[in-house]
Amino acid sequence: MPEGSQVRRFAHALNQSLTGKPIVSLKARTKTVSSWEKEHPGVLLNKRIERVLSHGKHIVGLIEGNYYFYSHLMIWGSWAVLDNPPQEIDRRDRSRIVVPDACAILYSAPIFNLGAGNPFETVSNLRTLGTDILPYPNEKLFDAPVFLQKLLTPEQSQRTIGDALLDRQILARIGNYLRASILFDCRRDPWRKIADLTAEELERLIHSIPLMAQRAYTTGGFTVSDEARTPLQNDPSLVYTPGSEYGTKHYVFRRTNLPCLVCGTTIRQLRQVTQYDEEGEKTRIIYFCPTCQGTNVELKKSKSKRNVVATEEKIIEVQA
Repeated sequence: MPEGSQVRRFAHALNQSLTGKPIVSLKARTKTVSSWEKEHPGVLLNKRIERVLSHGKHIVGLIEGNYYFYSHLMIWGSWAVLDNPPQEIDRRDRSRIVVPDACAILYSAPIFNLGAGNPFETVSNLRTLGTDILPYPNEKLFDAPVFLQKLLTPEQSQRTIGDALLDRQILARIGNYLRASILFDCRRDPWRKIADLTAEELERLIHSIPLMAQRAYTTGGFTVSDEARTPLQNDPSLVYTPGSEYGTKHYVFRRTNLPCLVCGTTIRQLRQVTQYDEEGEKTRIIYFCPTCQGTNVELKKSKSKRNVVATEEKIIEVQA
């Protein structure tokens, strides 16, 4: 699933290739766009794209005349920008935006819409988003006061921090690898309740969220520091497949049964119950170091009151 940093990279590529250029054609294979185009035939042709930006996992293109396009990549979606688009329509194609010298193709994403007005007011998913973990340079830095205001409400007090970080109305929006990396960087137990977080712990959290997001964006998905990456590249015992770049990206994410880079304890994984998940799941896997993050693995398993969750919350043995 693309996370906020990857979505920002897609938005940046689209912005560089499309901004300031007139739309030669715009086609989409969604029912909502088909209905919209019947009501607004040809209205977007020759109109210039003014800007393409992301907010969380959402991408918005602002078009002159107060129009916009909007996409959400969900699990499998991606954007590609080509100089010479293929003539044949790939079955994964969801939309094609053609300008005089480029074509942007949306692959495998179920959500692509067109509209008029301010998308941040008219699109419900955008209107309710929380603080962006990766603000643009010309905007204010990570809005910690707004984040804390949404996190520290009475309604959220009994939620675990591992659950709350996935709530797009609190943060817009980290996914699983950033969640795991942030909590490890903060040395926080994913099951620690929000009501129990100290001022010092909250301060470290608001420092780590934009740090991890920016690092993932600038490096193409890496959350480890340069210093931590060196042993991952050189010590075969720290990765599943020596020589694979993927195994050198993260501190704990998908490193189950491998040693922690800080203390050497075996990295573990459990399924954590979540109150929020836009893909409809009720649990998400969380990766962590029991020692560095102070997580009692057996206690977390035994406290589950639902047999189905207790069954799922086994340590999953990953084959190297």
